Amino acid sequence: MTPRHAVFIDFDGTLAEHGVAPHEHAEAVRAARAAGHAILLCTGRPGSIVAPEVAELFDGVISSAGAHVQVEGEVLRDDRFPEPLARRAVELLSGYGATFALESPEALWCTPDSAARIRARPIMPSRPGGYGRGTQDIIDAVRVPEDLVSCSFAKISLWGSPIPVEQLAVELGPDVGALPNSIASDDTASGEIHLVTIDKADGLRQAAAHLGIGLSETVGIGDGMNDLGMLRVAGTSIGIEGSRPEILAVSDFTVPRPADLGILPAFERLGLI
Repeated sequence: MTPRHAVFIDFDGTLAEHGVAPHEHAEAVRAARAAGHAILLCTGRPGSIVAPEVAELFDGVISSAGAHVQVEGEVLRDDRFPEPLARRAVELLSGYGATFALESPEALWCTPDSAARIRARPIMPSRPGGYGRGTQDIIDAVRVPEDLVSCSFAKISLWGSPIPVEQLAVELGPDVGALPNSIASDDTASGEIHLVTIDKADGLRQAAAHLGIGLSETVGIGDGMNDLGMLRVAGTSIGIEGSRPEILAVSDFTVPRPADLGILPAFERLGLI
């Protein structure tokens, strides 16, 4: 009999294409859970842009690339930017005129200008019968508070920054790092600024311990640079075809992209369904 596993699945580019998970992927998750395995979403997205019908598929959701960990309805972790650093980040990004969103489980906190630019983004057509609404999930989470610097958040996403994201992180100091955006990573002007102490790997470890499952029985599936830590610590690591060389180098094997239903052969090869 296959031992009980805990499987950690990235969202964008792994479970979902353009923010919509195929119906077949949802059914595979349900089947693996019915077989006794714990299946968790492990995404760079904040909880505010994880559609409820997506979250409900899983035993838990690790969001904001590890900053927020919720398993079986219990919040195990909720890390945010310290207030002085958060204020400095908002002031720096506003000064450069960057389009950015402060990511939290509650909302995407934005300036009026950033909110307008995000809401103007084209809405990709949804896959029939899929889970999630693509760009619409992002737009619906946008909020414009009276005082942006007072907002609590876990991570920052940027689009169309006049300054490379890596340079912005350097200016903010050693407490933060920069990565390509998990939703749109077309150039150096788009990306994410995160606390260097946060990693999906930590969320995997914490969730697995909570479930009583050893690391050797964990599985990580992902395609992006924010998945690298998770793939390194998982007992079995699965990359997505076409991922960056760093991802492929730490993957035990690869499967197709969501458009070609790669979760199905991954689960079948591991005997989860």
